Amino acid sequence: MFGNILRIQVKFLKQGSLRFISHHNLMKLFERAIRRASISVKMSEGFNPRPKIAYPLALPVGIKGIDEKLEMELCEEMEVSDIETRLKKQLPENIQVTSVEPVPSHVKSTVKDVTYVVKPKNGKMPEAGKTDELLSKNVLNTLRKGKKQAFNIRPSINRITTNSQSIDLDLKMTPEGMARPDEVLLHLGLKAGIDYEISEIVRKRVNLFS
Repeated sequence: MFGNILRIQVKFLKQGSLRFISHHNLMKLFERAIRRASISVKMSEGFNPRPKIAYPLALPVGIKGIDEKLEMELCEEMEVSDIETRLKKQLPENIQVTSVEPVPSHVKSTVKDVTYVVKPKNGKMPEAGKTDELLSKNVLNTLRKGKKQAFNIRPSINRITTNSQSIDLDLKMTPEGMARPDEVLLHLGLKAGIDYEISEIVRKRVNLFS
């Protein structure tokens, strides 16, 4: 039904050393790859037209993403298999396209919820009872850089599950925004960052409203 389409969703992995490039540089990387692949993308109107490529949720620097998504509007009909083949040839090894699918709507997709998997160094896990204590609260305020008003991350936390080696954070979008994994970890008594208690964070699922 959607063999030839004008709006597509590209799913991809961002890993390895390219975990550390900014979202802005990731956008530039994809724009160049799309241009070299001769995929004709619609442009915005105005004095500074930009390709109509949308990223529903930026991936924080340093985090590996295995279910990342972008959407773009095409100027002409193309087979999704052809788009996927062309893109794969133009992207670096640590950015891997996993699928190209049609999006039957002209409305940009928005984020519903996401899952992060956190792997602490040396098996360091939250203290016993810390997760239940956190989830029992209605308010978990975090003061973000450049903001004067605290942000309550608790409504954004759907679920926290742990095993002997990792922590799963299920976070949802709210009208006020979404909690960041490092903010949740801080309330669990862990710090995210180089040479801190976290060895790896992976965003393994991005669930969208379409």
